[in-house]
Amino acid sequence: MSNKIKNIITNILGILLFIYNVYMYYYNGETLVSFLSILAVSLALFLFKGTETKEWLRKALSKFSS
Repeated sequence: MSNKIKNIITNILGILLFIYNVYMYYYNGETLVSFLSILAVSLALFLFKGTETKEWLRKALSKFSS
């Protein structure tokens, strides 16, 4: 798959996760902390390219594992 298609897929997933997150916050009474954490994930999916997101996650997880 090309990077353009991967970027489109991650953008769509980010938007869908954001919509679901807002729905859960308003209608199911999710806490603000869970709302903000899922919001961060959905924005990361939407704003960054797939390859950049992988590298960013790899760096973040390597700090926690060491």
